[in-house]
Amino acid sequence: MDVIKVLLVDDHSIIRNGIKLMLKKNTTIKVVAEANSGVEAIDYLEKNAQDIDVVLMDIDMPGLNGIDTTKVITKEYKNINVLALSMHIEEKYIKEMLDAGAAGYILKQASIEELNQAVENVAQGKKYFSNEVSTTMINALMHNGKGNEKDVINVLSAREKEVLSLIALGKTNKEVGEKLFISARTVESHRRKIMEKLELNNTAELIRYAIENNMMGKA
Repeated sequence: MDVIKVLLVDDHSIIRNGIKLMLKKNTTIKVVAEANSGVEAIDYLEKNAQDIDVVLMDIDMPGLNGIDTTKVITKEYKNINVLALSMHIEEKYIKEMLDAGAAGYILKQASIEELNQAVENVAQGKKYFSNEVSTTMINALMHNGKGNEKDVINVLSAREKEVLSLIALGKTNKEVGEKLFISARTVESHRRKIMEKLELNNTAELIRYAIENNMMGKA
């Protein structure tokens, strides 16, 4: 496996040092650059975007915060995936980071093992969300009554619902295919049809739809 090159963005040096120590023992992950603000992160990427695979992004930073910085990165640098690393567990922050294009969201109190797994998943184009993050979203949506499972039943076929639930867990087309005993090409075809039927534009929106309809991992 190629080394995963990480840009670490956080305005507290003590936190950056702690995260670097957590990742140091994993020889497949390397923090190659740091930034103490969103502006500094974007300045770095303007010259070195080709050197970065994953951006570990804090949310609360002076000036350009992590949410707005993520919007810029996901729009301008398609080869880079953003993983939110925050102390915030509130629904508001999670949804805003997803809307900004973040591929994952974990908490700063995560274990070394979880942090490593999250970085590796995101680097591979998968999604990663801490259990606490998924629970927050599902509880909030159930409490607010936003889920509408009837719409899913009416719009999607049984197979499409299976595919959607697995995609929402961050599975690749190949992994979904292996689970459902169909080809990766067929999975991609189902993905396109699902997005057309639900009028969604990207995987982040697919995940949100699955959460809102309580479909996570129901395959």
